[in-house]
Amino acid sequence: MQYAKPQIHRLLGVGALTAFLGLFMMESALGQGGPTKVHNLGDYQLRIYSDDFLNTNDTRAVGTGVWPQDHYRYSTVVFYNSGFTVGSWVDENGDEHSKEVFLYPLSFNQEEPYGIREVRRAEPPLVEVYTEGAWIVSSRSYTGDIDQTLPSDMMIEVRYKAQPGFDILKRSYSFSNPDHDDYVIHVNRYLTTFDWDADPEADTDDTQTLEDVYFVFGYAFQTAEGTWITYERWYEDANSQWADYDYQPSTLVEGGRDLHVSYSWDGDHPEITEFEEGGPDFDDTGDPRFAIGESGGEPMPSAEFISNAYSGFAALHVDSPALDGTDDVTQPVSIISSVNIYNVWDDDFSPFATVWDWTASGEKELAENDAGWPDDPTIVEARMPFQAFGPYDLTKGDSVVIVYAVAANGISRELAISEGLKWRSWYRGEAGADFDDAAKNDLLATGKDSLFQVLDRALWAWNQDLDIPDPLPAPDLQVESGPEKITLEWEDLSAVPDPDSGEPDLDHYVIYRKKGEFLVDTYDELDPSGVHILWEEIATVDGSTTSYEDTDVSRGDAYHYAVTAVDDQGLESSKYANRSEVAAYSFAPGRADADSVRIIPNPYIVRAGDFNFAGDDNKLLFVNLPAYCTLRIYTATGDLIKTIEHSSGSADESWDQVTKANQLVASGVYILQVDDAEDLDGNSLPGAIEKFVIIR
Repeated sequence: MQYAKPQIHRLLGVGALTAFLGLFMMESALGQGGPTKVHNLGDYQLRIYSDDFLNTNDTRAVGTGVWPQDHYRYSTVVFYNSGFTVGSWVDENGDEHSKEVFLYPLSFNQEEPYGIREVRRAEPPLVEVYTEGAWIVSSRSYTGDIDQTLPSDMMIEVRYKAQPGFDILKRSYSFSNPDHDDYVIHVNRYLTTFDWDADPEADTDDTQTLEDVYFVFGYAFQTAEGTWITYERWYEDANSQWADYDYQPSTLVEGGRDLHVSYSWDGDHPEITEFEEGGPDFDDTGDPRFAIGESGGEPMPSAEFISNAYSGFAALHVDSPALDGTDDVTQPVSIISSVNIYNVWDDDFSPFATVWDWTASGEKELAENDAGWPDDPTIVEARMPFQAFGPYDLTKGDSVVIVYAVAANGISRELAISEGLKWRSWYRGEAGADFDDAAKNDLLATGKDSLFQVLDRALWAWNQDLDIPDPLPAPDLQVESGPEKITLEWEDLSAVPDPDSGEPDLDHYVIYRKKGEFLVDTYDELDPSGVHILWEEIATVDGSTTSYEDTDVSRGDAYHYAVTAVDDQGLESSKYANRSEVAAYSFAPGRADADSVRIIPNPYIVRAGDFNFAGDDNKLLFVNLPAYCTLRIYTATGDLIKTIEHSSGSADESWDQVTKANQLVASGVYILQVDDAEDLDGNSLPGAIEKFVIIR
């Protein structure tokens, strides 16, 4: 059964150029945006590039395809290319071209309506944090559009012209619904215009036919954190990143298209055979962590499975060659998994004579077709699966729409941590430990089923015209540092209508907290013991409550918060939308004297690890201070190296051990002078002098 998709006309517009431009007249005006924008409301965070391709040699690549997005460097997308091959066309000079490849098709996107823009259904929440004596806006400013009729929580649009004459519009849609936040749907429309430069006139013969056109998409997937434990370059370390193709019928869309999925996962790296020095050989599938640092130079055998995700993409709709809007369920026509980024750069999809020959081949390549499968992944680097759709013969005004979803899923980070510790016990030969390499690999392999289920939900959502159950928006949030507590206040959503029913349906709020760093698994917070500091749910309050006091806090430690709204159907708003990226701290109110000033820790020992402050190894805390004072820090020889104005009214102040010359202090004895002291009422107080020791 083939599905006609009327919503394609609504989302992108197909057919004549005038009809397409008319669609934009009904929307908010397009504006030139920045080079990238980010889908960031769900577990899967995906960065969209205005130039429509991704190359990890560019520093912008950090944070692309992060899953789960609250973890440090858990990127899953390394390279991305899209484009097309054209069997035959004639250029502006009358020269005929055959089997031409356009994998970097961007040619013009500088002025509206071309460029990149973002639209959200609801205004992003405002997040403010009171810390160190001042209110700081923690949320990022939003310069995009708001459209309450948007079918998803957010949409990012890229539009540009490309040789040999396409007007290309790409819109990607994401959701905060927890059952639909592991994928992003991409709707791609190619309108034939024969115009590829700044002016609107045709740049070649616009009466010709572009013959045998194939549209292609390719992703190189990799868990970026997994690569940083061994090498500096993502794609060089991707020797152990296999890619494959598989298909299965949809379980959610009866009579719908099969899911043709190109996907990747982490396999065994043949050159990594030792988890700990002197230990036995092991299968490093899933990358049990054994090191940290940009070159893996610091051993850290905490063993959590860093590469716990499967990533992939699959078509949800492909226009038939008849260009009648029906879904050609026989597409994609060709699939390849063994190419790497060097093949893409060289336009060499060997053993095919040209990339066009591959797109027209009709072959669907499996990983097991590769020589050396599955024991020698060094035969390919950065396996980059591509899918091709076509062929199309296109004349001026013809449009082709191709829709696909890209996604990531796998075992949870909590499971990757707990089972990693079990595997480490087996590796070390501890009594009773039986979670061996085979058990580890079987557990990680369940990620494939999880990925396919996510893509099936994306197919279902597409067949629902993107009309899925929607949670409430996340509330505005204020986080206030306070005496021995941190106070939260948030927006009252009790009267806010549900996006679907139009009626208020708030049931309760959930409060989350992260101690230490804002993101999970930063290098400062990793520990060889395998203990992780995670985001955690700390409270649930009813829908009539809009404040919360967190008294389970330690002075001097950093805390971050998020508050979600849950409706009467159990749908929860995005827990990523209003996280406080700026840290809040509890403190004691300033004292009325300077008699009991203390430095914590004293002595400070850099190797003390857990005895220092979580996520901030260089932090010193001055406690029992007057409400207001000047802190001067001297060396033992009397050199002034730092002055701190303490003006928060609290009894605490911190120092990062960096001098006024922006240098980290060395080991030695230091003197803290408390001067110009005042109590909370502004009354002058005597000062104090204290000594402390730093050992590096």
